[in-house]
Amino acid sequence: MSSKDKYRVDITSLKSELTLLSRKRAQLASRLACLKSSKTIVPEHEIGLTQSNGVSDELLERDRERGKMLLAHLSEKYDHHQNIHLQNLYRLAGVTAFKVRDPSANGHGDLLGVRIECFALKKFSSPHYIILSVSEKTKSYGVYKHTVPLHIPLASLAKKYLDRDLGMFVRAVRKQIILDINKRTHLSCLSHVIAIEADDACELVKLEFEFPKYGECTAYLRCDMVDIKSAVVTKYVPTQAEDLEVDEELLEEETETVRDDQLEALIPGRIDQLHRRLATIE
Repeated sequence: MSSKDKYRVDITSLKSELTLLSRKRAQLASRLACLKSSKTIVPEHEIGLTQSNGVSDELLERDRERGKMLLAHLSEKYDHHQNIHLQNLYRLAGVTAFKVRDPSANGHGDLLGVRIECFALKKFSSPHYIILSVSEKTKSYGVYKHTVPLHIPLASLAKKYLDRDLGMFVRAVRKQIILDINKRTHLSCLSHVIAIEADDACELVKLEFEFPKYGECTAYLRCDMVDIKSAVVTKYVPTQAEDLEVDEELLEEETETVRDDQLEALIPGRIDQLHRRLATIE
């Protein structure tokens, strides 16, 4: 091989090596730009390779710190979501407890709060709270403050259960709250009801019905937590005219209120079954 041909081979080899080096340089530049613009963590097994490719120790250390910050942020976010899920599970159980500190509690600074929640009509109703004082000597509980409706016998339930078992007391109160919510829910969701009035305890209830064929009527109910104890039902009927010469239009407008024995017999019974009893009326 002549010296001229040898030079030609060397030049071709150098051009090929230069092309490979240019490609490698472009890859390293792209990787460096990616590392600068993100929080990518450099794996330990790539550290040696990266160092051999010309990435500085300072850049690697900075990426490690960014990686640690990212992991800490993700861990904190994960713990936050876990706490939310845990709280939701406790809410589904219906009762949660928490510590309360009230500086104005006159010596009862350490208090225990109980949150009672019930689910109705596809949503949680407004929670009720009971704040309990704790006796340091006897370790017994007493009702300090509460938001339970006044018609629920909280004092008698506390006297019966609170000194014996805190869990039994809370379950008994929650049962009364659920019964109260269910009663109001069943009465408010009745079909054919056009108006409803009730006292705070929903023990005396007035319902105005309008049935397609049976007509309009008004029911006055006396209820407890579970049952309708009694009912008085009235409806309007046309009066019978004694004077045959009375104008027919006036005759149609004159009505009187009468008792409705049929509905009065149907309404008493379990409140949650009232809609079925009323379904027999057209």
